[in-house]
Amino acid sequence: MTSRIAKITSMLIAATCIVICGCDGGYDCSIENTAYNRIGFYNIDSNNLESKYEFPGVLTISMVINGRDSIVVNRIYGTSDLKLPVSYANECDTLTFNYENGAKDTLFVKHENIPYFVSMECGTAMYHRILSVGHTNAYIDSVAIVNDYIDYDYDENIKLYLVQ
Repeated sequence: MTSRIAKITSMLIAATCIVICGCDGGYDCSIENTAYNRIGFYNIDSNNLESKYEFPGVLTISMVINGRDSIVVNRIYGTSDLKLPVSYANECDTLTFNYENGAKDTLFVKHENIPYFVSMECGTAMYHRILSVGHTNAYIDSVAIVNDYIDYDYDENIKLYLVQ
């Protein structure tokens, strides 16, 4: 009798494991569904060497979204890089850098939107390709596109060279 109970118990445990494992759909939809433009701050010294630059002042960044000016970074201090969203609807993002002393810079990032099909369960994602970058010159000296493809990775896309 005991061996019969042991066999039934083993079969119930095995069946429970099969049911629980069978419930997993196997779909791993990415939790992060926004591709971010990664921007780094840099300086060029007198020996023409590039170095990361930690922005010393308070910085607020706004972006025009659907015709409205929206703050995307509010009063960040001591940063050397940023992770900013990219517009799905527009082909050019206008980013305004408001510095602590009242000065402003504007960065114009022209990009192409690339829909990327993930799966039937997960839908589509939106990647972007940077076509060009324009800027004003209050503190931004020049700009370099180092990786024009914006997706979910952590590679830097744009280098901003700042005036010292």
